[in-house]
Amino acid sequence: MKEVNVLITAASRRVSLVRSFMVALQQTGGQVITVDYDIYSPALFFSHKHYKVPLVNDPEYLPTIRDIIEKENINLIIPTIDQELMLWAENKNHFENKGVHVSISPPETIRICNDKWETYTFFKGSQLPFPGTYLPSMLTYNMKYPLFIKPRDGRGSVHAYQIRNKKELDFFLEYVPNPLVQDYLDGKEFTVDAFYSREHQLISFVPRFRLVIRSGVSDRGRTFKNTEITRLITEMGRMLKFSGAINVQGKIDKEVITFFEINPRFSGGIQLSVAAGENFAEFIIREVRGETLTPRLDEFRDHLTMTSYEDSLFLDSRRNITFFYSSHDILPQQNKTKL
Repeated sequence: MKEVNVLITAASRRVSLVRSFMVALQQTGGQVITVDYDIYSPALFFSHKHYKVPLVNDPEYLPTIRDIIEKENINLIIPTIDQELMLWAENKNHFENKGVHVSISPPETIRICNDKWETYTFFKGSQLPFPGTYLPSMLTYNMKYPLFIKPRDGRGSVHAYQIRNKKELDFFLEYVPNPLVQDYLDGKEFTVDAFYSREHQLISFVPRFRLVIRSGVSDRGRTFKNTEITRLITEMGRMLKFSGAINVQGKIDKEVITFFEINPRFSGGIQLSVAAGENFAEFIIREVRGETLTPRLDEFRDHLTMTSYEDSLFLDSRRNITFFYSSHDILPQQNKTKL
């Protein structure tokens, strides 16, 4: 059984993602190596080994990563943040020729997803549901409010605001960098985590409501099944050549589904999809080991609710790790609450 050594870039707070790969490797062997610019990023301490690396825009970033790949015999790379996706997509073939699989979609797919105007153009041309979207030069005095403004190349919820009138629109057009304006969507917000094979075939997906959002990431959520989302995600995958994990965000209002963003990477709330029975890390590792994946659509656990909380680890002067509760047997109460 082939061992797989995984490198997760920009590990930051992605503890759940690291853990999902740790679990997936228990049966096959191998190690999870994490890297980050900040040596105190918590996810670093949940992997087998970790390294400090330069920022992705530093000329020494790739040479440093190459040294780690060689030293740790890495054969799988998982990029995690928007700023580095194009870099890895453009270098994917180079690493593949050296026996290192980069789990990422092709450069053209990354370009469409990273540029929200290009995302709108794709959806419009594909006749998939997407809100009206406008460049600043397209705005008029007759806009229908509320609107929503965000950076054309932004991520998460940074510089994203609801616009209620012309005065606010004028202000935020100056305040938000590289702004893009959309019609505001009513309804319940959701994310679809989806996984595609190397041959761009949809293997698995999990829709989940974003019940509470903090800093652009789901803090609480609940899985759900919807036949129209199944149809739309399948259709979307036929038109864009995805590979690996992606997530699509949208809203449901009176059964009407509208998407508003695609992120061609693992989502920040991937742990809910894993808990619902779809560990994308396992799928990737099986592919690297040479297996052919069989689609398993709508097999996830429905109506599974996630509620997240903050936790901390502590490093002494020798970088020994402890937890606040490590010497106590403190577990959640097993009382049943009707939801």
